[in-house]
Amino acid sequence: MSLADVYAHLKAHEAEDLELLKKLVAQPSVSARNMGVTDCAELLRGLLTGLGCTNVNVFSTPTKPLVFGELRSKKPGAKTVLFYGHYDTQPPEPEEEWLTPPFEPTVKDGRLYGLGTADNKGQFLAHILAVRSWLAAAGDVPVSVKFILDGEEESGSPSLPDFVRAHRELLAADFVYNSDGPMNAGDFPEIKLGSRGDLSFELSLTTATHQNHSKTGQLIPNPAIELCRLIAAIVDENGRVTIPHFYDDVLQPTDYESRIIDELEFDAEALKKIYGTKKLEKNDKQSYYRQLMFMPTFTINGMSGGYTGPGHKTCVPHKAFVRCDVRLVLNMDPEKVARQITDFVHAFDPEIAVTFEPHPMLPSRTPAELPVCQAVIGAVRSVYPKAVIHASSGGSTPGYVWTDIMKTPCLLVPYGNADQTNHSPNENLRLDCYYNGAKVSAAVIDAVANMDHTVFR
Repeated sequence: MSLADVYAHLKAHEAEDLELLKKLVAQPSVSARNMGVTDCAELLRGLLTGLGCTNVNVFSTPTKPLVFGELRSKKPGAKTVLFYGHYDTQPPEPEEEWLTPPFEPTVKDGRLYGLGTADNKGQFLAHILAVRSWLAAAGDVPVSVKFILDGEEESGSPSLPDFVRAHRELLAADFVYNSDGPMNAGDFPEIKLGSRGDLSFELSLTTATHQNHSKTGQLIPNPAIELCRLIAAIVDENGRVTIPHFYDDVLQPTDYESRIIDELEFDAEALKKIYGTKKLEKNDKQSYYRQLMFMPTFTINGMSGGYTGPGHKTCVPHKAFVRCDVRLVLNMDPEKVARQITDFVHAFDPEIAVTFEPHPMLPSRTPAELPVCQAVIGAVRSVYPKAVIHASSGGSTPGYVWTDIMKTPCLLVPYGNADQTNHSPNENLRLDCYYNGAKVSAAVIDAVANMDHTVFR
């Protein structure tokens, strides 16, 4: 049987594959609230069992469950591909901005709308569909496959590193493959060789025992103003972080990585449309991609203080807080950065509390020169000829557990449409992207199976 037969099987089952995705999206799995996560894990247990996987298990962890299953190839000496994905979602708020209910998947204009459609249920489901069609068309999969589905990626995957350390043999593979996030504005994938890390924290300040009448403005401290002054001191008018030594460990891109940037397209107007903004802070290709792939960020995720409800209330708040994150690049140590932030904040105002999330996500990177990377790049381009290489994703995934703990190459290939609006109301997955994603996964399986094992890495 050929890859064309696998594609034909995928095409013939598009209608039922859409219904399967609808079923998965209709099951809530919001990790931040532990909303439906266990039920979704059990749904996936049944899906992997029905696929024919062995050793299917829902592993309990100190936080949220991980779902595992494997399917061994009959081919002697077959390589092993580990497919990683996550079944949890962000919270649906603000729900009033959804055009359709977040847990009632709805097809409209060639897209499936619903929470988790693109991030990440439709994308990891594409791998499962590819394996299913290989089995149906050829009676076997030419590589052994393992699936590990994370129930808390949107909450930083706090239990995944320890689980990986404790289950190295179970998870052992020649290569790890992950599909997450949107394609670029040109509707073709950016093959990502790594990702930035994430250090999330909260700044909070309490200056009184209760709110006060606003007549006391400039007579008593205002914690919201104080935190605004702090943020203004951290980030200058050019967007550069002023915390001492913040950039000391940042590595400059290699010559090869710089050439990767040279090969990328840059369309500022298309990017502004995707982001829904009127301007970009970086307006040329080199500065835009260097910031996206090789530079850290300091971002306010949200802030609050005093009265923010409807109507009018004149008061001086007694407490305020700001939620922030720093996207870390390769060679940055989250503990060191946390100390730098804390020292800066306390030097500014020792009363401001700094509280870090307990499990930062580390940056990761896989060299593009590895033969397995070149094989996967070829497979992706067989479906999307214009697919490009990115040295790093601008976002964060727990790819470091594979590259650093398991010492295994890992690639991230997004299947979602550029305007999927993940992490926002009206998240959606274009159906052609869903179906093409399954074709890409099938092609990746074929490409890895046909590699010379002696030059796999």
